[in-house]
Amino acid sequence: MDKKQLNKLISAFSMADGGLYKRSDNGNAYFMMNMLSCHDDYIEWVRETLSNLVHVNKNKVLNPCKRPQTNLNSRSHPLLTEIHKRIYRDCGYKGLDEHWINNIDFEILAIFYMADGSLYVDPVNPKKGLINPSPNVSLCMKRLSYGDTWFLKKVLKERLDLEFNIQQQHYKNKVYYYLRLRNKDIEKFIKGITPFVKGSFFHKLWDSERKAPVEKPPGDDIV
Repeated sequence: MDKKQLNKLISAFSMADGGLYKRSDNGNAYFMMNMLSCHDDYIEWVRETLSNLVHVNKNKVLNPCKRPQTNLNSRSHPLLTEIHKRIYRDCGYKGLDEHWINNIDFEILAIFYMADGSLYVDPVNPKKGLINPSPNVSLCMKRLSYGDTWFLKKVLKERLDLEFNIQQQHYKNKVYYYLRLRNKDIEKFIKGITPFVKGSFFHKLWDSERKAPVEKPPGDDIV
C-alpha cells in the first residue's frame, strides 16, 4: 500500500470510530479504536491497514453493557503524529483533516457511514401518504462543529454530487449536528459506497428494488 492511500485510510479511521492519542507532549501519537466484535471484518481491515505502518495489538474486552468488544491499540509512529496534528486542532476536539477532505471519495464516505452513519426506515403509512417504506440516511459525526459540518456538506456536494442537509440533535444540554441525505440521492449514495462496505454493516444498505435493508452481501441471492 502506497503512503498516500495509507495516509487517507488512517485519517478516515481516526475521524470515525478510531482516535489518535499521545502519552506525552513530546511523544509520537498512537491509534486506538474500540468496536463491537461482531464487526470483526471492519476491525481486521483497520488492523491490517495500520500494520503496514506499525504493530497493532488486538484484544477482546467487554463494553459497559457487557457486549463483546474488540480493542485495537497501536504502537506510536511519526506519521500518526502528523495526522494527529491535522485532526485535533481546537481544545483537543476532532476537526476536518485537509488531507482527506481534498481527496474525499466513496471509500472515505463508506468508512464514515459504517462507523457513524445510520439507516432509518419510515414504515408504510397511508395516512401520511407513505405507500412504500421510506429510507432515511444520516451521517452522525457529532463531534464536528457547525462550521466543519457545513464545510463537509459543501464538499460532498461538489465532489460526489450528494446533497445533505444539516440537522440538530440536543443531548445532555449540548447541541450536536449531523447530516441527513436527501431521498433523491440515496440510491446514488448506496451504489457508491457498497463496494467498500464490510459484510457486518450490510444492514445499513438500502435495497431500492426490494424496498428494504440489504440482508446479504451484494450479488448473493436475497430471499
